Amino acid sequence: MAKEPTLKTCFNVRRDPLDHFEQPQEAKIGVKKLEDTIQFEDSKRSTSASNLLTQLSERYEPVLFSSIRLRNTELTREKQNITTVCLENAVNDREKNGSLFWGKEDHIRTTHHTYLKKKDTVLIEIGGNIGDDATQFVKFYNPRYVIGEPLEDYVSILQEKFKNISRVTVINVGLGMKVEIAMVKTEGTNAIATSEFSGANGKRLLYLTNATKFLMNLGVGLFDVDLLTTNCKGCEYEVLETILSTNLINYIKNIQFAMHSTLQGLNDPLARYCKIQELLRRTHTPTYQYRLIWESWRRNSFCKLCTYLQGLSFTSGLTINIADHFTISVIEGMSH
Repeated sequence: MAKEPTLKTCFNVRRDPLDHFEQPQEAKIGVKKLEDTIQFEDSKRSTSASNLLTQLSERYEPVLFSSIRLRNTELTREKQNITTVCLENAVNDREKNGSLFWGKEDHIRTTHHTYLKKKDTVLIEIGGNIGDDATQFVKFYNPRYVIGEPLEDYVSILQEKFKNISRVTVINVGLGMKVEIAMVKTEGTNAIATSEFSGANGKRLLYLTNATKFLMNLGVGLFDVDLLTTNCKGCEYEVLETILSTNLINYIKNIQFAMHSTLQGLNDPLARYCKIQELLRRTHTPTYQYRLIWESWRRNSFCKLCTYLQGLSFTSGLTINIADHFTISVIEGMSH
């Protein structure tokens, strides 16, 4: 029986996640070989790359992403009614929670995640900006850390800031639903906020790619991510919607995000937020929540089993017996 690849094996392989990205098609999401997900930094490493892949195959046998599938994102009538109530309260929730969070509880987005103190935890941050949160995460927990930041100026700042910390990897990329080039304007305090959804024309170029494909290229699906945190000025909608459209969400133990629902370039942000809440609730539960401001969700205990049962064809309401003493019911939404 093949050994399961360890996090160390998957995570330490040098790769360039920007090579050969393409927008995934539904028919293509399925079995993905390890060789197809590892992109090396340049052609000069082709020999060492080949040798490394040979060693991995000999040690672990071929590794497949056979568990990554599309999920049903349609809501039942009951869940649609819940989103209607959510939408009715959204503006009031945003105003109330904003006053409660900023300047009072905003530290929680870094201090909350004490589980990251465990050995070799993995943190992926989307929207690293100039590294304020990253500095705190490294100081408190020192996890294996991947930071995605689309703006080159900020990437240079991040690389300089963490140049002596080998556990931090900075990647010049932004995430969304598809592969595209966006021209944006820097704005906000000290011009450190950037968004393709601000509605303002700009001259700064951002490279964006599909969130699911990016995570798979890092190896997510071969190991769990302890925390995925996003603060990307509007891209969180597409990132969450894209991840929630596949069962890759089952490999993310904790997911934290800021919502920027007032950006004028976003399409129907409040309704999308309310639907995201219901989709996320299928697999995760909030551990803190300032709705439409900042919140964090933790994977439900039964979804730990989901990552080992992905080869089965789940259907809504199916009951799976685990040994004689343990039974789980696969809830609505796990069908694919």
